[in-house]
Amino acid sequence: MRLGRIAITISLLLVCGWGSPALAGAKAVERYKAVVEGQTFKVIRYDNGTVKIVDGGVFGPNYSYNLRNRMRQAAKQATGCEVTDDFDQDGKLIGKLVCSPDAQPGDGE
Repeated sequence: MRLGRIAITISLLLVCGWGSPALAGAKAVERYKAVVEGQTFKVIRYDNGTVKIVDGGVFGPNYSYNLRNRMRQAAKQATGCEVTDDFDQDGKLIGKLVCSPDAQPGDGE
């Protein structure tokens, strides 16, 4: 009985955290706020070159193609870098940052 509870607990922890930068051992190195088309986003940059963009509003619009584009623009605005290989996880956009050598935070639109 106890072994079953431990297995279930471990399974839930793995499922809930699967794919997150934290699971990979990445550390958040910078945090930004960016406003795109009146919508506020939190942009978290990790030391392994990844980024997580979170909709700052509690009751934002449903996840859509346009929202995903605004999230990419927020990352560009905050970091000066493009987001590639991105995916959605629970309404957050997670991807890899690709920066030009002269990119500086705030260089975006």
